[in-house]
Amino acid sequence: MKHLIPYLQDDQKAADYLRQLRWPDGVQCPRCGSDAVEPRERCANGLQRFNCVHCAVRLGQQFAMFTDWTSSIFEESKLSPLEWLLVMGLWQLKLNATEIAAAADIQERTAQRCINLLDGGIYETYHLDPTRQLEHQVEADECYQSAGSKGLAREVERHERAPRQRGIQLRGRATAEMGRPPLLGLVQRRDKTDQDAPAAQVYLEVLENVRSATIKPIIAAKVKGGAQFFTDEYNIYHFTKADYDHRTVNHGAGEYARRDPDGTCVHCNTMEGLWSSLRNFLDRFKGISQRFLHLRVARYEFLHNHGHLHWRQTFEATLRSIFSTTGDYLRRMAHQHRRMPLTLCYR
Repeated sequence: MKHLIPYLQDDQKAADYLRQLRWPDGVQCPRCGSDAVEPRERCANGLQRFNCVHCAVRLGQQFAMFTDWTSSIFEESKLSPLEWLLVMGLWQLKLNATEIAAAADIQERTAQRCINLLDGGIYETYHLDPTRQLEHQVEADECYQSAGSKGLAREVERHERAPRQRGIQLRGRATAEMGRPPLLGLVQRRDKTDQDAPAAQVYLEVLENVRSATIKPIIAAKVKGGAQFFTDEYNIYHFTKADYDHRTVNHGAGEYARRDPDGTCVHCNTMEGLWSSLRNFLDRFKGISQRFLHLRVARYEFLHNHGHLHWRQTFEATLRSIFSTTGDYLRRMAHQHRRMPLTLCYR
């Protein structure tokens, strides 16, 4: 975070830095996209005001004002640019709300809202990006993450049950209804022949259950046809033989890796290792609600896939994704009077 120190001196410097990242080619009106803008006075929190000449003429008014945060997910926030810059830096360090609140000197409830806002923006712009696909050699696996109704007392009452015990361990295939939502993991192996190739790119999806009908559209959308596809012998992956070079390892027989005659190494160990890393990340939250599990997983997915970059490059990529989000998905979640159905929450 040391490159943020010059911008954490006051709100104006923080606002100028965020503006530069939002509009690297010059300020544009967020409503009409015109670059015919005039700088005006600053707001009390350091944000710069602008007047869009095009919008003013179109509306027949003298001024059509906007600020650095107009039409962004920060528009209605009461935090200053300096506070947001610090929170986003701490967010990238994979801290939870309690740790961010202590470091940024804000209330824990405010830090929780900030985390949800940032995670929701990443989920909407990065995770749901339809152009992002995996190719060449792809591994697939599934795991089960304990997640209940943390922080949602009404949800516990609606199920007419006692609060779920923390640390409960259930064996076998589980579902979201049982308190252990399944996660589908797809990872593209790193090309070891290219020294400049990025780290293994991963795609993680939180599901309501693990069935062929559930995972088939996900795999079809995220894995290019003709790729080598490596799994264990779980029968939900049988459909992949039609479109992919599907190869399996038999964990039940003690087989975890092998080398085929064509030199291809068949295993799922890359994805298995990522599950351990993901669980270590989720353990920071000291229990997690199903309502926000997919947002936390999206943060891990984004930070892992950008882990080969310098910290500053990852931070700037984060801000570009955050500023490009519309916030519609998170607003749809926030304005629900009860927890969204999992089929809507996770997709």
